[in-house]
Amino acid sequence: MFGRRSWLACCLIAALPVGAMADPLPYKAQTPAPSQVIAAYIGKTEQWDADCDGGIYFGPNNQARAWCAQSSDSLGAGTWTVDSYGRMCHNLTWYWPNNGRAGSSPGEKSCIQHVVDRFDRVWRSYPGQSEWWPVKGDASLTRGYIYQDEVAGLKKKLGI
Repeated sequence: MFGRRSWLACCLIAALPVGAMADPLPYKAQTPAPSQVIAAYIGKTEQWDADCDGGIYFGPNNQARAWCAQSSDSLGAGTWTVDSYGRMCHNLTWYWPNNGRAGSSPGEKSCIQHVVDRFDRVWRSYPGQSEWWPVKGDASLTRGYIYQDEVAGLKKKLGI
C-alpha cells in the first residue's frame, strides 16, 4: 500500500513541467470560467515523463484515466472536475493484479489552480508552488488519448 502511494506521488511530481520557464502570477489574473479550463484539457493527455513515461487522459463525461510504463500492470480510473474557483481536480482509484483479481486503492485527490490573464490565456499552478505555467503550448499536454490501448488492455486483463 505504501509503495502504491509513493508511486502515485512520484507520478504527480513527474507531471510538473521541468523544461520550461515558469512565471509569476500573470498581470491582472482573474478566476476563469469553468468552461475555459475544461476546454484547455478535455480530450487531451497530460504526459508524465520523469519516472513514469505515461500520463493522464481527461476524457468526456469527466472521465480520467492514467497509466505509467514503469508500473505497466497498474492503471488509474476516476473523474476530473473544474470548480468555480478555477481548480481542476482529478480523483483516481488505482487498480493492479492481485492474486488473479483486481486490487484497488483510492488515490489522493489532486487539484491544479488556474487563472486567466488579461488576454484570456489560461495559466496553471501546481499544489505548493508559486509559479504559473501557460496551458496553451505546454508540450506535456497532447490532443488525444495517447495510452488508450494500454489502459484498455489492462482493464480487460484485470476484469474491470
